[in-house]
Amino acid sequence: MPEVTEQYLVTPSTPTLPSELDGKDILVFPPTDTLALSFVMEGAWILPTMIDIKRYNEALAKALIVFKPVAGLLRKFPDTETKKGDIYIHLTNSAIPVSVVDDHETTRVDLENAVVPTTEEYNDLIPVTEVLDHDEPLVRVRFTRLHKTGQMIYCMAWLHALGDGYMGNLFMTYIAYYYRGADISSLPRPSFKKIFFPSPPTDSASREKFLPLMKHIRDAKPIEELFPAIMESQERTQPLNLVFSTKHMQALVKKAIAGAPDPSKAKFSKIDVLVAYLVFVYNEVLREVNPDAESIDTIVNTLDYRGYPELAPTAMFGNAAITFTSPSFTAPQRPGMNAGPRECEQYFERNLASIAQSIRAGAVQARNPAFLEQYLLFHNDLCRKCYQQGLYQNLLPATPREITFNSSYVVNWRKAADFFEPESEYADARMTTFHTNAILERYIRIFPANPRRAYKDEGNVHEWDWTYDGGAEAAFRLDNSLCDLYEAKVKQDVENGFGSSFAKL
Repeated sequence: MPEVTEQYLVTPSTPTLPSELDGKDILVFPPTDTLALSFVMEGAWILPTMIDIKRYNEALAKALIVFKPVAGLLRKFPDTETKKGDIYIHLTNSAIPVSVVDDHETTRVDLENAVVPTTEEYNDLIPVTEVLDHDEPLVRVRFTRLHKTGQMIYCMAWLHALGDGYMGNLFMTYIAYYYRGADISSLPRPSFKKIFFPSPPTDSASREKFLPLMKHIRDAKPIEELFPAIMESQERTQPLNLVFSTKHMQALVKKAIAGAPDPSKAKFSKIDVLVAYLVFVYNEVLREVNPDAESIDTIVNTLDYRGYPELAPTAMFGNAAITFTSPSFTAPQRPGMNAGPRECEQYFERNLASIAQSIRAGAVQARNPAFLEQYLLFHNDLCRKCYQQGLYQNLLPATPREITFNSSYVVNWRKAADFFEPESEYADARMTTFHTNAILERYIRIFPANPRRAYKDEGNVHEWDWTYDGGAEAAFRLDNSLCDLYEAKVKQDVENGFGSSFAKL
């Protein structure tokens, strides 16, 4: 990788005053934010043309006025004999580093199709183990100018403890608006209200009701145990990046509705059905490769609970997501060896409906305000214990019968890097692609799919393929013994009609 040729330190245009946050110069973290201390969200946007760095820095400086804690430093209160000191952000008006790399050799960027490859090569990484002790900035920005292609790679590393994907995306959207000189009045203003929950009920009935629904945190482990397990999983598995067009997703939804006991009452989202399809294919592959293995019957959903004022205002600066175990589903009876095409198709449709219904039922239950409020009491208590005991949530599959998904499909990640004027051919980030990293075994991450570039020699863009624009990418890792067959079955479905994967390859 070429060396950094320019380095800037960007501070808020106007320093933050304590009076602007109710007279405080600190922002104390609730347990939900401490749970994210060890994670960094890394994004890479491939811009179709270069933008002005000075103008970007001015826009960033303005955004830091609105998002005051981003220019702060992470601190910890002193420990006591009974507990570790709480984490907080000190509002120090510290600088955000913006670095620039000039690349005169690259003729094609490997990132340009898949949303979830790996972006470390282009990011200025945050050393998460040092943010508390060495006054590390909580956000870092890097640009790479690709002189042979005329493109620019825009990267941001965002400490997850600052906030979840919604908040990181909103911060970047403000920067893009300021860069374009657009009116920001339509954007939500971040709220710095932090929600602290009391201890949960101690009765056994409540614990038995809620704790099984939050296994990733309930089964948190010391890093000494978790890290070797993650390394073993990475060696034993391969990544899959599967892309579906809007037509594919619509076709799957129609089949799921057709398979419901009462199609008129079927209330499935596109993502419910897409995940149901991915689970169905997994079970079919497992049946062929290892008939004695346990198939998946339980799905863990990652849910955003923003928009409940007493629990998380929509633009709350912080993290507002939970992992929730959906009700288990039962696969319909498999048709016999001599079943006809229609019977096989109905089996496929009923599977989709059964799985999608379990996902939807879980989401409806988890977002019921009365249920969610009780759930969050236990969730926050476990987050608090993780921090106090130095434990990390275990995102690996809890049992062979479970799979997890985390959908960011509704977040327009590409538009967070829309630096282009409305009359420009690049407006609305149409020719911008978004990329991130980090996928785990049987942990499905879903994003809006990127459009695809087609190239001439020397890396010159020839044309764009918009087939998958508006569609979705699902990225996850599977055991090496399953990957090739899984990918082949999905390809067969896409080419020949969904349900084809039911047949053996």
